Amino acid sequence: MKAGYKAIFLICFLIPWATVFGQCPAAVQLTSSPNNPVCRGTNVTFNAVPTAGGITSYIWIVNGDTVSTGSSMSTSVDGAHVELYAVSDTCNLDTMYTDKYILNVLMQAEYNVIIEECNQPVADIVIGTITGGQEPYTYELITTSGSLGQETTYSDVAISTYPLIITDDNGCEDTTWIDMATVICPPPSPIDAFTPNEDGYTDKWIINNIQFYPDNEVFVYDRWGQRVFHKKGYTNKEAWDAKYIGMDMPVSTYYYILKINYQKQEEQIFNGAVSIFR
Repeated sequence: MKAGYKAIFLICFLIPWATVFGQCPAAVQLTSSPNNPVCRGTNVTFNAVPTAGGITSYIWIVNGDTVSTGSSMSTSVDGAHVELYAVSDTCNLDTMYTDKYILNVLMQAEYNVIIEECNQPVADIVIGTITGGQEPYTYELITTSGSLGQETTYSDVAISTYPLIITDDNGCEDTTWIDMATVICPPPSPIDAFTPNEDGYTDKWIINNIQFYPDNEVFVYDRWGQRVFHKKGYTNKEAWDAKYIGMDMPVSTYYYILKINYQKQEEQIFNGAVSIFR
């Protein structure tokens, strides 16, 4: 065989076999732009890139739903699971599968809600460390009255749930929800009678739940309006024993005023009658 014919034969023989065996089995890669991680709400374009075998059809699935049949697809679904099925026409309809997730920039702020009193309608919010994204950060607290701007401590904020919107140095935004909850305490409830006869039972005047209201003031008056007892910071451990200037008070009905003082709300006043039996 002449040299020219040998060259043609080798080319005709080797190219088809190299093509067939070099392209099968079929393979496809999945690329995305921009690359992970991306800001929330960013439109990400995915492209199918065959690396072997001819591709005849594509099926794109996002979070379980078929969305496209082209060679590329775009979505702005945060955290989406993108799946691709591709079919090759040169590899006996070989089916390929690949997938990819959208990874979003996630930022979170630590915070502390300061509630010092029972039934407090407002509270202070202290913003702590922010993680995720790229420093430096800016943020603002959004309330029903509008933005409170960026503060380390937000004072006397009406108790509710508010978004703290965080922006990082790349312009990505994320939200930390500030959850606030009033500490509900039962109201003070003085007993209406006691027997100070030193038998170990109801010897003193007990005000139920007074431990929840340490900043209090108690006044007790007799039927003629004379004050017979006064105490700031009343506690049941040091409760009234029906004595006045060291003397036992007579069996009778007395009248009390109980003031509860607060830092973050108006004072409360309770009044009523308490009877002494012996």
